[in-house]
Amino acid sequence: MVALIRRARRPLIVSHRNPDPDSLGSALGLAAILEALGASPVLAVSQPENIDAVMASIPGTERFHALTTELLSSPPDARPFDVLFSVDTASMRLLSADEDVRTALRAIRPIVNIDHHVTNDRYGDVNYVVSDAAAAAEVIWMLLSTLGGGISRDGAIALQAGLVADTLGFQTKETGPRTLRAAAALQALGGATADIPRRVLNVRTFEATRLLGAALAAAVRSEDGRVVWTQVSERMAADVGARIADSQGIPNALQDVADAVAVAVFYEIDASRTRVSLRSQGPRIDRVAAAFGGGGHALAAGATVDAPLDIATEQVLTRLHEALNGR
Repeated sequence: MVALIRRARRPLIVSHRNPDPDSLGSALGLAAILEALGASPVLAVSQPENIDAVMASIPGTERFHALTTELLSSPPDARPFDVLFSVDTASMRLLSADEDVRTALRAIRPIVNIDHHVTNDRYGDVNYVVSDAAAAAEVIWMLLSTLGGGISRDGAIALQAGLVADTLGFQTKETGPRTLRAAAALQALGGATADIPRRVLNVRTFEATRLLGAALAAAVRSEDGRVVWTQVSERMAADVGARIADSQGIPNALQDVADAVAVAVFYEIDASRTRVSLRSQGPRIDRVAAAFGGGGHALAAGATVDAPLDIATEQVLTRLHEALNGR
């Protein structure tokens, strides 16, 4: 792995198609490491238009290209890619909904898969998957420590943003001594402890704030109070002047409901597809996500369900109740 990173001259760095601070920060941190070694990385994500104003505060997010077949067939400066780094992505299909794009990505060799999700399917020629890491940013920091090189201040801030966001400010079960060592090291390298972490954790746009309020107002709980869920429809988003892509922090807000053991948020993609985010206070819910072709962590997972919003909600809740009852 270390030798491959040192050899890379024109790497392509990609992450999953639903941008979040950890995926973006990890990709930017890896880019900073590669640049310190003399490489010229290109960063891409399937839907850069979904990098909202809050995530755009992470330095460098303007560097992300749209991940398209055109980018892959005609790279910037006409320089071919000599390695593909996939970051924070458990499966190739999560990189793009376009099969042609995924086929073109597979043609780039070698593929280096860097991740922290326990459900990662090891699709790379090289797989560096640290499933006990609290964030992909922690895994990138581990690589930085192994390489023993430097990193730009912007790269340190990007990794710090990813680390803080995925641990919810060092509150998740996965947060361990290595996570805190990474945080301290990134601070020493120029990380910002106040502004960027505060923004990725707590700040949201006005539209996203209104959408959060609408989603919480629509929340439902099971008869025993152990499961709490809500739906975010296109109509709901439009009514508050927002988009589905503006949804932020809803699963974490639902987790604060007293007695809730598991929570689910259902987002309408279109008339026949629904995205679900699952969170748990103890019972594993990654297998529920896996039943619908998704994945993630034992206590935080998600999937895209090929069904309309109401049907998908019923299907996933049935599986979730079974998981909580040990079936």
